[in-house]
Amino acid sequence: MKEAEKQLDKQVIEKYPLLSEDEVKTLVVDDKWLPAIKGQIDGEVEAISRSLTQRVNELAGRYNKAMVEIDEEVDELENRVHFHMEAMGVVWN
Repeated sequence: MKEAEKQLDKQVIEKYPLLSEDEVKTLVVDDKWLPAIKGQIDGEVEAISRSLTQRVNELAGRYNKAMVEIDEEVDELENRVHFHMEAMGVVWN
């Protein structure tokens, strides 16, 4: 296997000087760089997508109460504070 790889490498090296400029560009840009760049972009898009999904889920959990429920809770807490303040002798209008 190693000998076959050496022979193949030798044939490739002998072929390089015979390639045209367009063939070199195709090998380097189209066959090497573009797939690598595409893979990196795909990875970034996937990471951003996961991050956004996580953030949306976090926000959904944070704001899962209806506004009516929040208003009722605020009213209840406001009344409790009012009661405690009056018990301490603080009165305001």
